[in-house]
Amino acid sequence: MAARPKGYGMTAELANKRAGKFSVELAQEAMDWIKAVLHDDGKDDAALGTVSNPKDVQTALKTGVVLCHLINAIKPGSVAKISDNKMAFKQMENIGNFLSACEALGIKKLDLFQTVDLYEAENIPQVINGIFALGRKARTVGYNGPSLGPEEATTN
Repeated sequence: MAARPKGYGMTAELANKRAGKFSVELAQEAMDWIKAVLHDDGKDDAALGTVSNPKDVQTALKTGVVLCHLINAIKPGSVAKISDNKMAFKQMENIGNFLSACEALGIKKLDLFQTVDLYEAENIPQVINGIFALGRKARTVGYNGPSLGPEEATTN
């Protein structure tokens, strides 16, 4: 049973369901926002190009470096050490540091993604949702740069 291929049964059905949730428009909007925030912070990343499929998002963000620079642009000092190392565990550490910094800003864990969702392209739509959650939260933590998505609701 452990050697069952990924393309059969319930695993295939769930993968197809996740793939059906991917929106090129939302992904492109998120990537454009990331570019704008990094540009405002004095960093430009050529890897952030046009999005036509989930693989484009994974390729651009997989190392976690862009995400760490993004969170540092919104709240300086959120991620102290960003590794440019090409080793898998260092890249996953960057993604984990980004997610921890997002939680420290007050983003709910349910709105974020898991490292494997991005690194192994398991759930790219959830990665986009996490970026939108950061875009909403950025306004409430004092970031005055480009905005993404609707304004976060406040309690009465």
